[in-house]
Order: sequence, then C-alpha cells, then structure tokens
Amino acid sequence: MCGRISQYRDPHLYTQQLGLADPLMLFDAADRRPGYNLAPGTHPLAIYPDQTLRAIHWGYCPDWAREQHLPATINARAETAPHTRYFKDLWKTGRVLVPADGWFEWRMEAAPGASSGDHTGEADATVRQPYFVHLKSDAPMYLAALSSVRGTEPQTDGMGLVIVTATADAGLVDVHGQRPLAFAPEAARRWLDPALPVDELGQLVHGACLPAARFRWHRVSLEVDRTLNDEPGLIEALV
Repeated sequence: MCGRISQYRDPHLYTQQLGLADPLMLFDAADRRPGYNLAPGTHPLAIYPDQTLRAIHWGYCPDWAREQHLPATINARAETAPHTRYFKDLWKTGRVLVPADGWFEWRMEAAPGASSGDHTGEADATVRQPYFVHLKSDAPMYLAALSSVRGTEPQTDGMGLVIVTATADAGLVDVHGQRPLAFAPEAARRWLDPALPVDELGQLVHGACLPAARFRWHRVSLEVDRTLNDEPGLIEALV
C-alpha cells in the first residue's frame, strides 16, 4: 500500500528530470509549499501526457460507486486494475505520474527500551515504526498513477487520483506488502504515452519498476503518523 509520500522539490526540477520540453504549471505557485508528509485527501502534483502539472485530490470514487455508498480508494493494484470496474477505463485513458522524492512504510518493531524477556504487555512492547524510502541517488522518482480529472474541469466530489502499487520485491522494508509502482524517467515517459499498446503497457508495468537495489531507507520519527505534521524533520533519520 502507498498511503504517504514526499514531494518537496521545485516542480520545475521534476519536469527537467523527466525531459519535458514545454511543461505548463496549472496550479497557483504562490499557494504551493513543499510536501514532506502528503497523505490521501491532500493535493499532490500530477504530470499529464500533455505536459501539464496539476494539483489533484488524492482519492477517487466513481459516480456509480458513490451512488452505492462505496468507499473512495487511494491505490490501484497493477495486477488487477486493468480489469476492475473502478479502474479499467482509467488504465486506458487516465494514466498520469506523481513525482515523488520518497514514500513512507511502516513495520512492527520492538519498542525502544523493550526487553525481549518482558512479556508483561505485548502491545506495549512493539511499535509501528515508520521508515522513509528514497533512491540512493537522491533523485526524484515518478509514481504511476491514474486520474479521473480531465482538462481544466473543476474537481467535484469523487474525482481525483490513485497511486498504482505492485507487490513489494524482496529487499524492501516490507516484502509482504504493496509498494508504489515507481519509474525512472524513460519508463515514466512511456507510462504517459496514451498510444502505448496494451501488451507493451503490461511489459512496462511488470518489468520497468525501479528495483529494491536502487533504494535506501531509514527510521524516522513517529510524528509522521499525524497527517497534519509536514516539515523537513519528518524525513530525517533517527539517531
């Protein structure tokens, strides 16, 4: 699952790294601030095939699902999204990129100061420890995403984006969960191509995700858990 990302660099750096020739920023730069702890419900920047950047609500619920009082979703699994009612149309026509400087993962660990022989309270002996995952090169990455927002139409209830996830490969923080489908620039540009044949899209999804060996991660403050917290110290390694 991908439920928290960082997107704190100058937006122009993301477009330069991606090799866009003529990007257009369709958001109010004066209202934009670095995002170190972006959660669902916020508005991360998304890059569209027409080289525009827009601030899009993270979360999506199509009209038919809202009528049935089904929940909004924040992720789409690469293995099933092309075939599910929620995402199959977006998979064909709604592919976008979410540039990111890293994302957060959590895993259960022994609480600081807990003794392995202390069985007085198992719940108190463990903590859900957050980690910040980023590229060893410290370059930005590009997360595959799907968006129901088109053109400059207003974003109404239910409209937004989801980040595509894939099964986590061995060597990452949590090998049992899902991780973002993260691309380097060349693969990211192919993901954006609306003319990409379906078979090549499948090959891209299953073969071009940045491997675990390209990443490093470190423990960060439990303050990340509070979505209202958003400051540079949240991605710094615990000493």
